[in-house]
Amino acid sequence: MHYLKCNHCGHFNEVKTKYLVFCESCSKKLDNTFNEWANRNPDKSFEDYKQLICTTEKTDLSKELHKTKNIKGLKYWIGFAVAFAVFSVIGQIGGEKLAGLFRKPAFDKALMETASEINKSCPIMIDNATRLDNAVALPNDVFQYNYTLVSMTKDSVNIEELKAYLEPAITNFVKTNPDMQTMRDNKVTVNYYYKDREGVYLFTISVKPEQYE
Repeated sequence: MHYLKCNHCGHFNEVKTKYLVFCESCSKKLDNTFNEWANRNPDKSFEDYKQLICTTEKTDLSKELHKTKNIKGLKYWIGFAVAFAVFSVIGQIGGEKLAGLFRKPAFDKALMETASEINKSCPIMIDNATRLDNAVALPNDVFQYNYTLVSMTKDSVNIEELKAYLEPAITNFVKTNPDMQTMRDNKVTVNYYYKDREGVYLFTISVKPEQYE
């Protein structure tokens, strides 16, 4: 079974039909219904929607985070999601194709083409709490991944604590992971930009060349 969580009351609504619009518990309109999602993803099916947007477990991760104020809880909930997000998207492009883009003379154009390739798969749910919205090539050889933590509001977690934990893990990932080799070879600054489920900015983690050389 697949469920769509209500962002108003937290109820998990079983997704039996593509016409689900209102929460069966509080009767308020659900966010990210199939019709809304299909308008943004006309080439994808109802089954794709259930796999990418819905969850198969009635687990409220935002409440678990709120209750768990220790680093271990933060590590389990989001540390894996960050790494998997990079693996899944870069893996879809393929190392050879990505490297080929960077061999082109216009380096800034190569970054933009790389972002364009990634964005063909976006937005994509990494798990039932983390969504990769898109990637963007910024001036001065900066490449940015934009994420939404769909189960979190800004006041539900200690932002500084979360960032302090994630920064060394992400830096190490960019520094050592084979999928990031082309970025390292070309001295790209890699940004990880996070916002909460309401679009409120949380923080950015920036990994600069001097941190992975």
